[in-house]
Amino acid sequence: MAILHFLLIFSLLSLAFAGKHGTLPEEDHWISVFPNTPMPKALKDLLAPPAGDSSKESKDKDAPINPFIIYENTNTKRQPKGVNAPINPFIIYGKKSKEALRKELKNKDGTNKKSKGVNAPINPFIIYGKESKGLSKELKTKDHINKKSKGVNAPISPFIIYGEKSKGNKKQGSAAINGTMYFFQEDLHPGKWVNLPLLAKTRDLATFLPQQVARSIPFSSNEFPQILNLFSLDPESMEATDMEQTINVCEREGMRGEEIFCATSFESFVDSSVSKLGKNIQLLANELAKETNNPVFTIGRGIQNMGEEELVCHKMSYPYAVFLCHSIDSTMVYKVPLVGMDGTKAKALVICHKDTSAWSPSHPVFEILKVKPGTVPICHFAVRDTLAWVRK
Repeated sequence: MAILHFLLIFSLLSLAFAGKHGTLPEEDHWISVFPNTPMPKALKDLLAPPAGDSSKESKDKDAPINPFIIYENTNTKRQPKGVNAPINPFIIYGKKSKEALRKELKNKDGTNKKSKGVNAPINPFIIYGKESKGLSKELKTKDHINKKSKGVNAPISPFIIYGEKSKGNKKQGSAAINGTMYFFQEDLHPGKWVNLPLLAKTRDLATFLPQQVARSIPFSSNEFPQILNLFSLDPESMEATDMEQTINVCEREGMRGEEIFCATSFESFVDSSVSKLGKNIQLLANELAKETNNPVFTIGRGIQNMGEEELVCHKMSYPYAVFLCHSIDSTMVYKVPLVGMDGTKAKALVICHKDTSAWSPSHPVFEILKVKPGTVPICHFAVRDTLAWVRK
């Protein structure tokens, strides 16, 4: 009931914050910053419709629910994709929240909450346990104990390093059976086959909150118990885990050559990006002509180099839209035409890092591609909901 109460408040606030002519305040803000540039569709899709406007409601029973729209069928059991969206493999996740949080998340009798069991799903993009070679500092808890795998029956991920050798695909430069993750820049050319399940996945429809609402909601590891109470979430739930990881990564420090920030509202997304790159910029997004269940594509002709002055923004797992945006030195953005095996046409974003010398030698990419940091440019396709600002 608490979450429904919150949704009702949000709907009323959407009406209260409507512009003078029925426009959303986000639209007014866009015009004030970019008066001669129409708002890109990728950003329009992140705006919640005014209360009572059902035009943005999904007509597909399998499409993800926007957690901040009240749907007619309130008995639906589908979960908001804003929380349950898969973890982005191209984001470094920060430290665990503080010991004070652990105390607040104990059982009523003072004992620690138990793990979810040996059959709990493992996060395919986090490196667990002492066997892992990657990001050991980032992936320890506050008391310096390594995170353990959540289950012996969890599926093996091609992007986790197990023991001495990776069980994942060792030839990411070619068409990958388990998905084209990292690859060499020389392999970015027409005719190349790529398997992109993270591009073909269902979109995350979580929208931005009004700026005033976003500012009123706590967003820090110190206040995580209050956040869980606000959304009426069990601390042991997968939703809570995803939200905690999002907050942790937003609080981590950037590595050498990296500038990083998180945007929790449309206004902060635009203003922080303009502060970094100026107003002579354009927003890029992945584009699919239609939804498809077939993730296999061929790279077409007409690859566009969009330049090195970039800001790549990853949509995080949260009940409302939160973006982690970062700019890494010597990084290039490409716009790549694709044609699927089923005929689906797409334009995908590819990010190429020309200098990886600041990366941890234990990063999974170096095991996957069998190279060392700083030796060769390394590229990857962007996840479906990724956005990228580049200078015009």
